[in-house]
Amino acid sequence: MYGEDAARDLIAVLRSGESDERMAAAAALARIGTPVVGEVIRALGDADPRTRMWAAYTLGLIGDPAARNALLAAAADGSDGGVVKWARAALERIDDLQSGRSCRGCCR
Repeated sequence: MYGEDAARDLIAVLRSGESDERMAAAAALARIGTPVVGEVIRALGDADPRTRMWAAYTLGLIGDPAARNALLAAAADGSDGGVVKWARAALERIDDLQSGRSCRGCCR
């Protein structure tokens, strides 16, 4: 079980923290895992490309197939190269996890 307030605080850091803070928030959200996927997917729809990039990165760390459609849309959007890069990396990680392959280093 995770605290919804803690998850909300971590999402807030993804939205506005410095890079090292965002990295730590992504790692903490990944440790929580599947219960926060919906909240991270919502962050993937944020207006700020940096928030979308960090959300995609976080979804890759989590590796939950439930994020696949949102990541496919983000990868196809093309409005920001960083978002596309991390959405594709997240999709690759999800595919690797589902097929039993180990991550090829794309998401870390």
